[in-house]
Amino acid sequence: MPTILDVVEMISAEENKLILPMVSQIPSSNYYDEGQYSYVSDKHNRNIVHLMPMSQSPFTFYRGQSRYYDPCMPSLYRKNNKGEWPTEEDIAYNRLKTCEFSLLLNTHPVFREVCTQTFVNYVTMAQHYGFATEYLDITNSKWVAAFFACTGYDCETDTYYPVGRDYKEGYGVMYMTDLDMSNLPEEFFEKNGVIGYQYFARPTKQSSFGYKMERGDDFNHSPFFKKIFFRHDLEASTVVYQMSYKQNRVIPKDTLSLLAGQIAESNEISRLAHYLCWENFYSDKEPAFLDSVFALKGLTIREDNTQVARFSKEELEADWKAWNEYGREDIISRILPIIAVSSCEFSDDKK
Repeated sequence: MPTILDVVEMISAEENKLILPMVSQIPSSNYYDEGQYSYVSDKHNRNIVHLMPMSQSPFTFYRGQSRYYDPCMPSLYRKNNKGEWPTEEDIAYNRLKTCEFSLLLNTHPVFREVCTQTFVNYVTMAQHYGFATEYLDITNSKWVAAFFACTGYDCETDTYYPVGRDYKEGYGVMYMTDLDMSNLPEEFFEKNGVIGYQYFARPTKQSSFGYKMERGDDFNHSPFFKKIFFRHDLEASTVVYQMSYKQNRVIPKDTLSLLAGQIAESNEISRLAHYLCWENFYSDKEPAFLDSVFALKGLTIREDNTQVARFSKEELEADWKAWNEYGREDIISRILPIIAVSSCEFSDDKK
């Protein structure tokens, strides 16, 4: 079996075949550089746009896993540590937490400004900050996927580490779509949610997308992804790990990750998050359904409607100052000219 570096080298060779015939047709080579963005419009509503991260093959998508799971499901629908499938109450509990997270996001002035020009799906954001959702993380960066494919995670220290042949079953898997994006049907883009640029570091550094799944779906059976198995090799894994600056490039520590942890661990939910959860997910049920979830999970409602976690005044002021001094101009400088492609319509209005 190949190593993770062999897999990345194979992908790079295929990317070169795709890029070289198009060199004369594109404004500049940085169209294919990570760290650049392009506006892409929503499939169903051209007034909704996202800032999509670019890469060597921006419409090829990857997922890396250091072990093969059968079935492969998003965290919202996985079995718990006791081997039990989640109940409706378990799912509702996680959605309450996600709604509380959305309230936190909307208190940040830079995030709010970005969202006046682009759409950001808070559920896919929540997935990247440890909340259980119906999305699987995917990326259009082969190196981001490679990092997750060849590292293990220590939950006690919240750190990743390169793995060798003795890790789990001894092999990992890279999922990838076909490099020729014309082979991806419309159904794929209906399931694939762009996270893109939204100010916070973790999803931005990971060139993040979210692949939405229904309960009972198995990612291993997705018609859009092929699987490439590889053997774990400590030397190869260490190279990828070092390239990520020992995880800091891919898993940067930001304030949002700390506050997300507070929400996850709290036994309280704000009244507004309770309402948002019912409105967005359970409007076909009686409100008493969520009351039963609170009783079962030992949650209490903050009747004063204060949020479970908050950015400090100093953090918000510092972020807003940095945004006005250089952050806004930096992201504007990295937004590329609109280029028409066949599988995804680009907006001609940058607002």
